[in-house]
Amino acid sequence: MADIYVRPYGEQSKNPLRFLLPVLLIAALVGGGIWWWLERPEPVEESPPETAAEMPVKQPAAVVPKTSSPAVSPKTTPSAGSMVDVQKIYNLAQARLAAGKLAEASTLLDEVIEKTTDSSLKNNALRVQGRVNVKLFLSEVPTPEKKSYVVQPGDSLDKIARNNDTTVDLLRAMNGIDGNLIYAGQRVQLPSAPFVVEVDKSDRLLDLKIGDKLLKRYSVGVGRYGKTPVGTFGTVVHQENPDWTAPSGGIIPFGDSRNVLGTRWMSFEDKARPDLKGFGIHGTSDRESIGGETSNGCIRMLNEDVEELFLMIPRGTQIIIQE
Repeated sequence: MADIYVRPYGEQSKNPLRFLLPVLLIAALVGGGIWWWLERPEPVEESPPETAAEMPVKQPAAVVPKTSSPAVSPKTTPSAGSMVDVQKIYNLAQARLAAGKLAEASTLLDEVIEKTTDSSLKNNALRVQGRVNVKLFLSEVPTPEKKSYVVQPGDSLDKIARNNDTTVDLLRAMNGIDGNLIYAGQRVQLPSAPFVVEVDKSDRLLDLKIGDKLLKRYSVGVGRYGKTPVGTFGTVVHQENPDWTAPSGGIIPFGDSRNVLGTRWMSFEDKARPDLKGFGIHGTSDRESIGGETSNGCIRMLNEDVEELFLMIPRGTQIIIQE
């Protein structure tokens, strides 16, 4: 009975499948290796390096021009109107004017007139600047359009005016002088250059210049059917509150409703053409006649404008009239 095995009480029986899991793992590893061997890539025989003679010359890659982006033109100087906001400059000039800073206002208006391409804004600036320039000129403030003079013993306003091609009334206005009293050593302001009047018949404009400087521009009326003569003239008679000699004859006194000369009359003549007579610059209260061909050949200005011009220019002032 020795060959009979008797399992002790409590010993568990061994599972007959206990060797199955290791067998399966070994089979999987062996199978994977076989699959790798079958599917491995064929080795590629390495070629020997090419000699210099056999090696092809590597051509440089063709240079392909870069696709240019839209051409950007070189930066040009922007137009005057786009460099600055001229309307703002104009508004600033108006503010300076309201604050009584006339010289600053005039300088700003110069900038507007030079830079703007807007004709309406330019005309407005010219009108305002004309008022500013006259106001400055008729003050004691020094400007490039004025020069200083020291009164000498024996001087009088009349003598100073005659020696400097100006008028007593203008000297009084420029220097705040009442009457005729001046004294030696007193410093007074005088016009720095002669006045010139330029009339453009086509545009119905009259420019008052001192030297090359435009002091003020005025709207005027000119002769019907081109009757206003063209050329260079000099003023002769300067008269306040003038009587009018009508072409039909007879004298119509100042203040008569039929008198067309307004409050001032300045005749002009060309000594080389003595046949041209009866022409002049005069005032009118008829505002509708300004800006058109409404006279019998004279230059018409509003009364307030002709009075201002009359104050400025002395006898003999050059008048240039062009088509």
